Amino acid sequence: MSDGLQMLLIIGIPGIFVDIMGIQFLRNKWLRLIAGNTFGDASKSETDRVRKPVGIFCIIIGFFMVVIGVVGWLGHLDDLIRLTSFL
Repeated sequence: MSDGLQMLLIIGIPGIFVDIMGIQFLRNKWLRLIAGNTFGDASKSETDRVRKPVGIFCIIIGFFMVVIGVVGWLGHLDDLIRLTSFL
């Protein structure tokens, strides 16, 4: 298996699931996945307070995971590293 395909499978595909998870958080679903709410013991006001920032964070991280996976799959990961070397 090529390195690019491994990048897509290990980073890109889970990024899609992280995006889906973020969308579900914003829709007020799957809130038991948020830390501290494993058994549904957090109140509605506590989960409403954190669901939007956590959902947006998951969508952003998932997007970057998909981008890195696709860039690695296309074989341009070295160009991406060179482009971001100033960071």
